[in-house]
Amino acid sequence: MRAFFWSSLLAVLCFSTSAQAQYANKSLGVGLGATGFFSRGEPSDWGVSLALAGSIYIEDGWEVGVQIPLMIYRDAVSGRQHFAMGLNANFRYLFLEEHIRPYLGAQLGGSYIFGRSSEDVSLFGELGPMGGVDFFVSDTVSIGPRVFATAYWALNEPVRFSVGGIVAVHVWF
Repeated sequence: MRAFFWSSLLAVLCFSTSAQAQYANKSLGVGLGATGFFSRGEPSDWGVSLALAGSIYIEDGWEVGVQIPLMIYRDAVSGRQHFAMGLNANFRYLFLEEHIRPYLGAQLGGSYIFGRSSEDVSLFGELGPMGGVDFFVSDTVSIGPRVFATAYWALNEPVRFSVGGIVAVHVWF
């Protein structure tokens, strides 16, 4: 029995790995924000949005995610309000990975505007940078602002730009 104990202890010491802390690396969140739209020769538009998001931490400070923005915006040309929905993939680099997580990244996706006239384009591609910071208020909940700039493009249409911000709450698991 004594020989078994010592040989087991020796095997555990020889083949064990170093201890590592495990932390939450997936998140689901919701955010509320505002966006201003700009296009050459057209009046400015603005909108408010609700965004549903999820992300997965990869490693070495990199994180990938998806976002579904739902927006009501005012079209300054027609004076009407429209509903828009999108889907964006994004990646970001975290400069710190503790309770405060500042980051920079980029997003790529598309959006569809409901209720536009048949002559107007309703489907747009999107690309742009983003940056922000997440503050952890507990081990599993973060709150943080994010700012972004986006270029929207469609065939036979001028490129449109937007700048905006959002405040999001994420649950990490």
